[in-house]
Amino acid sequence: MNQDKEWSIDGWKKHSALQLPIYADAQLYQDTLQKIKNLPGILNFEDINAFKNQMIRVSKGEKFVLQLGDCAEVFDECTEKHWKEKFSFYDRMGQILDAIVIGRTCGQFAKPRSQLLEKDGTLNYRGDLINSLSRDERDPDPSRLLLGAHYTKKGIETLKQYEGSQIWVSHECLHLGYESAFVKQNQDKQYYLSNTHFPWIGDRTRLHDHAHSNFIKGIYNPVGIKIGQTINKTEFVNVFKLINPNNEDGRAFAIIRLGKNKLDKLKDIIQWKQEEKLNISFFLDPMHGNNLDKGGRKIRKIEDIMYEIQQFFAILEQENESPAGLHLECTPYDVTECIENDEDINPIKYTTACDPRLNSRQTRKIIIFVNTLLKKLRNKQ
Repeated sequence: MNQDKEWSIDGWKKHSALQLPIYADAQLYQDTLQKIKNLPGILNFEDINAFKNQMIRVSKGEKFVLQLGDCAEVFDECTEKHWKEKFSFYDRMGQILDAIVIGRTCGQFAKPRSQLLEKDGTLNYRGDLINSLSRDERDPDPSRLLLGAHYTKKGIETLKQYEGSQIWVSHECLHLGYESAFVKQNQDKQYYLSNTHFPWIGDRTRLHDHAHSNFIKGIYNPVGIKIGQTINKTEFVNVFKLINPNNEDGRAFAIIRLGKNKLDKLKDIIQWKQEEKLNISFFLDPMHGNNLDKGGRKIRKIEDIMYEIQQFFAILEQENESPAGLHLECTPYDVTECIENDEDINPIKYTTACDPRLNSRQTRKIIIFVNTLLKKLRNKQ
């Protein structure tokens, strides 16, 4: 990878940045980041390169990715017991598809929010990395960054001891001060993120002239970009040319999050890719475009998720593109956050820290459905 010679770890600060917290004690925040910078990398360059070699296979259409896990990880579940249960669950789901498995895990601690404040004026919860679910602990707290670094290290150490299939880790690259503290260089002076294999940039922060995209462009790791309804051709082309100027395999992945009734936009996106000859593979996130309200709680319907998946496969086939991955928010636990056939929500089993997740039964049903679609597609080829 020919990295931008003008790129620097803190160069993103020259650009507009959205969704970043403001700390009351700026000096404590900077001191905390310095402590993290002084720590050894959690993953080494060989780890990242091994993952990239797998993602090159995805770019070439040889493998399918299953990316799955919590909407927002909470520190209370950063235990060996919870991690092992989740890794085993991800592994079992991946075996159904013979997929490359990437967990939303070991670092998915920060969340973008549409509104800074709740209706009553309380600061919104922005993930355990920044503040607390407890309403009286919503001020951004720098000490949480050290906890995030600690739990990412412990989670990845637990993963390395896991005896099942290979599982890679991912999270949204959102808190740029924190993320930049994990940047390391290999012997060839290539920069890489040492706290995850697969960072992604969210739909709210992916603008090509903003900070997040200009940070991630200098990082060696493969990168996902969430693509929602507000995308236009200029922005789509510019952001992917920014992060993958040499059109490399294994580098750039568009994670489509449109919603079940808005997939016509996907036809435009594919056309933009093909016109510009961009080396991009398409994942589907059928969760985020299908949020509904039920009794004051955010829910998603299984029927909507499966319909969007079906339409995604159909449109890609029509446009001579191959589906490369599926991105699901899910948990191995018996929650009722996503519903089927208008079933009722059990408040006791609605435990997500942010968005609704599929439970293990629902996840398995959807992945079996995807396996059927993939088999049909392969039989036609």
